[in-house]
Amino acid sequence: LENPANYVDDNHKPELAVALTPFEAMCGFRRLEEIAILIKKHPEFAACISNEAKLAVFLANRDEDSKKSALRALFQSFMSCPKETSSRQLKRLLKRLQKEQSCDHVHPHEEPPWERKCARAILRLAQQFPGDAGAMAPFFLNYLLIAPGESFYMAANEPHAYVAGEIIECMACSDNVVRAGLTPKFKDVDNLVNMLTYSMGGPTINAGTPAYGDDRIMRYTPPTGEFEVMVITCNPGEDITLPLLPVPSVFIVIEGSGNTDNEDGQRL
Repeated sequence: LENPANYVDDNHKPELAVALTPFEAMCGFRRLEEIAILIKKHPEFAACISNEAKLAVFLANRDEDSKKSALRALFQSFMSCPKETSSRQLKRLLKRLQKEQSCDHVHPHEEPPWERKCARAILRLAQQFPGDAGAMAPFFLNYLLIAPGESFYMAANEPHAYVAGEIIECMACSDNVVRAGLTPKFKDVDNLVNMLTYSMGGPTINAGTPAYGDDRIMRYTPPTGEFEVMVITCNPGEDITLPLLPVPSVFIVIEGSGNTDNEDGQRL
């Protein structure tokens, strides 16, 4: 394996996240049309991207290969921006956004909600990770806010970052994590740039499906055969019969307490 000290196996790492509380995350690249709008609107972001990469975004054809090539060029350019440049532009951006978010600033009616959400996300990330240019990631990554019980799936080699809230996270058996920002841990920009698929658009939000004829058992089945999650809600005074599963499983109690009996009546 290349770089075995940081990447200890060759298995892929798709992930499923099920929200236990209101949850915020960045998942997958925005559509190129949205990124082009944000480049034009935010000169501080544009200053962190080469002219060639910006031109590729503005001139990309409608075919997917052209868009993916332009997106890769933009991402690589942003991630390769000299730290002194990105830090200076981030400070300017935050100063402007803070002024625009203040109570005495009136937002123009034509500003779409997704753009306002993007600005608020950047301010939030800048507080969590001071001085990290990765706070500008909402300019090119989808920013999600999902409710308890909702979930999303991230295929392998797709960019994502969990920002706030509590989730159940299930993934394939792999220890590999390739990071590029918003972390004090090891960062490997070159590997990340080369491995991403550059698919665009946000993930599908799934509220689960009732299983085994019981609405208290919600099943979350991602498009991979390696794992799935079931969330079981048993209220005080109730009992519930759990399905007999033909595969290994892990049972985790998130809240409360109770007793379990097996088929032979043995209390566990």
